[in-house]
Amino acid sequence: MVFVHGLGGGSRKTWSKTGTESHFWPAKWLPEDPDFKDVRIHTFGYDSDWTKRNNNCLNLHHMGLSLVGQLSTSPEISRSNTSLVFIGHSMGGLVIKKAFVLACHQNKKLAERVRAIYFLATPHRGADLAKTLKNILQLVFSAPSYVVELIPGSDVLQAINDDFRQHAEGLELCSFYETRQFRAGIGISALVVDPESARLGYPREKQYPMNADHRSICKFDSPKDENYRIVRNALASTVQNIRDTGMQLLVFIRATCLLYVVTLMQSTLPRSTPVLVKTKWRPWRSTLELWMRL
Repeated sequence: MVFVHGLGGGSRKTWSKTGTESHFWPAKWLPEDPDFKDVRIHTFGYDSDWTKRNNNCLNLHHMGLSLVGQLSTSPEISRSNTSLVFIGHSMGGLVIKKAFVLACHQNKKLAERVRAIYFLATPHRGADLAKTLKNILQLVFSAPSYVVELIPGSDVLQAINDDFRQHAEGLELCSFYETRQFRAGIGISALVVDPESARLGYPREKQYPMNADHRSICKFDSPKDENYRIVRNALASTVQNIRDTGMQLLVFIRATCLLYVVTLMQSTLPRSTPVLVKTKWRPWRSTLELWMRL
């Protein structure tokens, strides 16, 4: 699993209710859950602090490239062939989509390992507050490119959506959207990402309305938190489906290997010798047992 934070977030603080380590649920709660005992968990961080002035040209394309690059060079990920599940909050979901599209063109082996993507309050069609934020920032300094790209109607968002749709067939897609307004100040509250923008609208997409605002949709009080249980149960179902698919493949490999052994054995026996003669099977017994233990 790879967790990707959003605008103004961090690889740890986005997923923590407080600053204490015990609230960092991807690293503390999931590993202690039996349903995730064999799951490796990673977080991806990048510079998304819109409050500080910077002169870089960082945008969604560069962030996606960075994610693909780190996945391709990480020893724990690049040296294995395990399935990948992504969880993105807000803009992090857009970074994941861009990275997946780039991988489909640049690293197909990596792209083929992606099994599911979870979107938590991701503005697929932009967020109205991004335009407000841009206007505020431009009173002091130029708004970062990635903030401008989040404005509804953005050409960048449209291009990402069009490209992603062409490659998303076969992926498990889960969209979690906020239903509570976020309080940004005294007397100011609003949905940061409205449900229409937070849902892809694909036929097989799974949609989950959450009793949370934009911030609390990925931060939880405890493992018993209702919102955490919704996300946790969905992830557990995805992990189990991956395990089941792997088991089916293993059974197929076993059957294929056994068929090969039997065919080879038949081809080496004299025509006059019945295939099921007990003495002729003995030399193959250890081989058969070995295949059945795979």
